[in-house]
Order: sequence, then structure tokens, then C-alpha cells
Amino acid sequence: MSRNPCDCVNTFLGTAGDHGQMYPGAERPFGLVKVAPDTYPGAVRGTAHSGYDYDDRRVLGFSHLRVSGTGCEGVGGNVLLLPCTAPRSGPPEGYAAPFDKQSEQCCPGYYAVRFESGVCAELTATDHVGVHRYTFPEGSRPHLLLDLGRGFNPVFDVHAVVRTNAEMLGEFTSRLMLDYSWYRMFFCIQFQLGAEKVYFEPAGRLGCVGGGTGDRHLQAVARFSQDDGPLMVKVGLSSISASQARRNIQHEAPDWDFDGVREACAASWRSILERIDVAGEDAHVTQFYTHLYRTCLSPFNILESRGTYMGEDGEEHIAAGYTHYNGWSLWDSYRTKFSIFSFLTPTRLRDMMHSLALLIEQRKGLLPKTDAPCLHGYSAAPNTRFELASTILLEAFAKGISPVDVDVTYAALCHLADTAFLPEQERLGYVPRRPDLTCEYAYDNWAAAQMAEALGREEDRKRFAERAGFYRNVWDKALRFYRARDEEGNWLEFPDDPTAVGEKYVYEGSAWHWRWATVHDIAGVVELMGGRDAFIRELDYFYQNDLHNHGNQPSIHAPWLFAAAGAPWLTQKWVRLVLDGTLTHRYGTHGFLPEPYVGPAFRNAPDGMIPEMDDDDGCMSGWYALSSMGLFPVCVGRPLYGVGTPLFGDVVIHGENGKDFRIVARNQSHENHFIQSARLDGAEFARPWLAHREIVEGGTLELTLGDAPNTAWGTDAELPW
Repeated sequence: MSRNPCDCVNTFLGTAGDHGQMYPGAERPFGLVKVAPDTYPGAVRGTAHSGYDYDDRRVLGFSHLRVSGTGCEGVGGNVLLLPCTAPRSGPPEGYAAPFDKQSEQCCPGYYAVRFESGVCAELTATDHVGVHRYTFPEGSRPHLLLDLGRGFNPVFDVHAVVRTNAEMLGEFTSRLMLDYSWYRMFFCIQFQLGAEKVYFEPAGRLGCVGGGTGDRHLQAVARFSQDDGPLMVKVGLSSISASQARRNIQHEAPDWDFDGVREACAASWRSILERIDVAGEDAHVTQFYTHLYRTCLSPFNILESRGTYMGEDGEEHIAAGYTHYNGWSLWDSYRTKFSIFSFLTPTRLRDMMHSLALLIEQRKGLLPKTDAPCLHGYSAAPNTRFELASTILLEAFAKGISPVDVDVTYAALCHLADTAFLPEQERLGYVPRRPDLTCEYAYDNWAAAQMAEALGREEDRKRFAERAGFYRNVWDKALRFYRARDEEGNWLEFPDDPTAVGEKYVYEGSAWHWRWATVHDIAGVVELMGGRDAFIRELDYFYQNDLHNHGNQPSIHAPWLFAAAGAPWLTQKWVRLVLDGTLTHRYGTHGFLPEPYVGPAFRNAPDGMIPEMDDDDGCMSGWYALSSMGLFPVCVGRPLYGVGTPLFGDVVIHGENGKDFRIVARNQSHENHFIQSARLDGAEFARPWLAHREIVEGGTLELTLGDAPNTAWGTDAELPW
């Protein structure tokens, strides 16, 4: 690739209001530290879930943890630093500092802004260290506010000690998104130039060697001499100890070389983004690399300098021969981005899946079996949720990405399957009052059945396969919808308006949205719907009548179901309309929008996503990146991709094994998005799906496009779903 893909990333996309909930900041791919601005009032009121709102005009400071695009109040916002020319402390609305919006700049690995006070702030990062460089106006007195008790969620306690005038150590415990879950992190803050004075607020006592305090609202103020040049600060984090946070600094950023850290950070981003080349319209290229970038923010590398990590059991573990990751939002992200990692960075994916299997193993020994996969209790890193972990564990295995320990992986799938349905629910064959959970738990069991079959565990396979069919028990054949049942097997009331999001029996969606939930047995759902023609007719009605919701997860895969059911031209039509066409979007997360939004779901702008659409840890970004390449994992867990129409005339995936897979779209244009014919490595290709092995083995898929659907292409192929 002649150009640097980092130059094509717009880190401000999706950062305005409730249009993505993303942020600009400095971080490495999958790094733990994500040093970025928290703005006022968004980060205080909870409306900016990642801490940043493009439309805010005051900055609280720069914090070091967050999860991109999550809902509720977000996760993180801890260890916040604000450079200032006079002492500042107290409530955030009092110390938030106005900044020059035009001065703000950000690219992968670097963020910079100038405050109205004249202070210029620059940020970069390693995996576990945030590196700050502050340049103060000539003649000013440099100060630094350290708000150690801030967070997007309540901080339960924080303790800090000033060891020298150039170093502070501490720890904090913060709530995650739920009241019954929390994480603990340790920090080491180092100043290149020793402070003249450090004092704590509200304690108000001098911080000197050996001095310290603890309070959940703890703040510190550091004052520096006037003419010592730029002030550099390093903030190291660790989930093990404050001493380990210091060692992480020594290991990853031993010198005070801001530009060197910045260059290394940018190089790490280039090395992963350039694994995929795309050629097309500038706006599409920018959106592609921006969304690909967003998928690579998590999970977090929490392997520390001595080769150990903190486990979910609160014990320090050695990571032998792999890198350990934590930080998951799987109910969202399982749907898209891990499928990208399988060809973008498969070695990392192998390590991620081993880390996830170990997380389940560690949690199941400490919590009641039904709570082990849930976000209950202590976590070693900022997390959101773990549901449907089984699908990505299976998918990596099915794609030939060999587990670090196959027994640990299989045990994790078995545990998730065996704890999905409680004994009484298993007797009934469904979860009373929750058809959505019944479908998801059936999916968990299908994943376990697939791996059991591959390993020759026939008795296990039978048990899991039976439960995988439980989705049928909540399908009302008369209505042809999923429907809630009570403990006696009676059907419960069906909504008068199945297009409305009532959330009485299903989560964050309507009966129409959840109608397409089962992807592990699409042929079975087609049969229940009344056959192929009926399925396609009902799915097309779903889109023709604006019943879809691409702003939330339950049905984002639905336009790809046309191809899975034998009507690939309708996938080509509706996916293109979602990518860059004009659609009417009626839904938010929990109901209808106040006013329908008419336009594209994705745009290259700060408000570049549908209103109320959260990126949800790279899930929606992953959808865009995959769909714009013309590929999609219709059923996560199968080593297959649906084939659609790419936004680009040329796509090249550079495999980690040195082999390239190329997708060429001839006659590609906004109007020409229907596949007329296709060839794979020169031979006629007439199926709307690719196997993962075909991509990793390298080759060329040539698509000839036109402006009218070819309703014959791809319809005679045997469908593997």
C-alpha cells in the first residue's frame, strides 16, 4: 500500500452526541491504557459514555481507561490529569477548562489540544503507560490537577502516596456498569521534573516523601517551577500492584522520549491496518479504516512486564507462551469483529481465545455456576459482558486457529452450555417468559455440540445438540414469531403491536427484530416460517416497511440472511442501502426515535452514526468493515462468510501467512451493486459464501457488477447454513 492507512483514520467520527459514543485518544492496538480527553458536561452527566462529546467545549482532563462506544454511563474515566496555570480542584464543573476547538488534532497513537489558557497538551501511549507532554505559556506557573477519584461510574475508594517529588503511587476500586461488579487498578505517576509541592484535596495536607491519603473523592495538586520547559508525565497502570505499574513504565517507556513513543505507537497501528488494502471513494476508504481501527481497541493486553497477569480469581498468573487479554463486551462484539481478527491478526486471536477460556475457568470456581459467565463480582480489567462467548471460541477453533490448550477451550464451551438452561428450564425446553434467552442459550449449546463433534465426544454432542433445538419450543407456528411461554407451557400475550419495542419478554428489540435471532439453524427457521419463499417475503417486508433497526444489535445480521436463504440479490440490495444509501430509521435502543432519521446509517462525520446507535466495543464498526468488503459471518461459529458486494473496486487481505486474498469488483459504482457473475481463481463461482480456508490460502475473487439484480446468480448453490 503506497499510502499510510493511519492517514485515512478519522478518530472524530462517531464522537458527537449519541451517535456512536466513541472518542479521540492515544492508544496502541489492544492496549490497556487509552489516554483521552473527558469533556464537560458530557463526561459528568453520563451522556458521553466514552468520556468525550465532540460538541462540548470544556475539558475535565485526560483519563486513562475506557471502553469504546458502550451504553449506560460507560466504563473507565479513571486517573484524570489536567494541566493548568493556577491551582484547580473541587467539583468537575468548577475545574473544567475551555479549549480551542480548532487546535484539536488526533491520529492513531496521538492526541493534541490547546487550552484557552495557552497550555498545549499532547498525549501518546504504550500498552500500559500514558505519556503526556504539556507546554505552558512563557512566564506562567505550571500546575497539574490529578483527580484520582473520578470515573464514569462511582469510584468506591482510592489511595495514593507521594513517594518523592517526582513519583506518586496509588490504587482505586471502581464500579463497572452494574452495581454488583467492580475492578481494581494500581497506578504509578512520574513527573520528569520534580514538583515543588504536591498536596492532596480534600485532606489538604502536604504530600511529601512517605506522605499519602485515601478518599473516594481524592484529588492532588502538583506545582512546578516556572521555566523548566515542557512538563512530561508518565502514568503506568497495573491490575497487580503499584510496584508493577512502576515496572511497566520502566519496561515500556524507560526514557522521556515522547516523540519516540509516539512513533512506535503509530507504527503499531500501521502494521495492523495495512493488513487490508482497499481502493475506492475517499469517503468510503476513510470510513473503512476508521471502523477497522475501532475494532482493534479491545480486548486489552494485560500481560505485564514480568510475564504475568491478574486473573479473574484475584491471583497473579504466569502467561506461558501467549499474551493475555481481558476487557470484553461480547453480547455486542461477538457478532462481527472477532471474525475480522481471524484473517487480520490470527495469532492475537488465538491468544484472545485462550484468555477468554481461562477467564471462564477462573470465574466458574468462584461464583455460582449460573453467574460465572456473567459480569458479577471482581474483574481484573474494565469489562461489560461475556454472553455468547462460546460462539467465538468455537469459530476460532473451526477456522483452524489452534487453541493454546484445547482442553481448556472445550471445558469453557461445556460450562457455558451446561449452565445456560437451569434444570427446570431444561425440563421445559425453554426459558419461561424469555424467548430471546431461549434462542441465545440454544446457540451456546449448538457451539458446544459443534466442538464436541469435532473432538469425537459423542455423548456430549447429543446432549448439546438436543438443547440447540430448544429455540423451536418458543416459536408460535400460528403467528410465525417467537413468543413467550409460562412455566405451564401456556403462550403468554403477544404484543398488540409487534413492531414496538416493549422489552417485556425480549431485550432491546421488538418481536420483529427478534424474529431473525436464530442463525445456527437457518434452514430450520426457514422451515418454521413456511419455506424459502415465505421466509424471503417476510424478511423483505421487514425492510420495505422500515421495521429494521440497524442502530442496535439484535437484527444487524438480518440483511445477510437473504443470501443464506437463497436470495443473494436482496442481500446485495439491502446491505448497500445500509452502508451508504438512504433508509428510514425509526428505532432507538429502547423504542421508537422521537422522529425517524432518514439517511445513511454510517457517515464520515462526528455524528456519523444513527441517533442512539452505540458502536458497542467495535461491533458496529466491525459490521461496516466486513460488509464494505463484501463479506459477513452470517453464523458466528461456522468457518464461513456470506458474499455480498464490496464498496470498493479492489480489496486485498494480506494474510499473516504471507498469502494474499483479493476481491475485485468490476464496474463497481453506486448504481452497480448487483453481482452478475463471479470467478474464483479463474473458475466460475456461483455460491454466495466463502470458506475461511479459501481466504487464508490466498486467491482472487472477481465479481462483475451491474445496476440490475441477477436473480439467478448464487441461487442454485447448496446453502451451508
